[in-house]
Amino acid sequence: MSVEIDLDGEGTTTFPDADLPAGRYCYHVGAGGALIVLVEENGESRVDRVYGPTAWQSARGDVWRKGVLLRG
Repeated sequence: MSVEIDLDGEGTTTFPDADLPAGRYCYHVGAGGALIVLVEENGESRVDRVYGPTAWQSARGDVWRKGVLLRG
């Protein structure tokens, strides 16, 4: 599954899993409402991109929560 983000006033941005050699995209909503796009590989995650709380409206896809990938 990919992650799709509706940006405030700028349309939709998609992070397709097919762009990765291994792993998948997922996201987490951090403190203060920041949207954090992560890459999950073999149970580990790394930050790919961060959007401030006013930069995005909604997100769809897999969620990374408390060290666990939750399928969207």
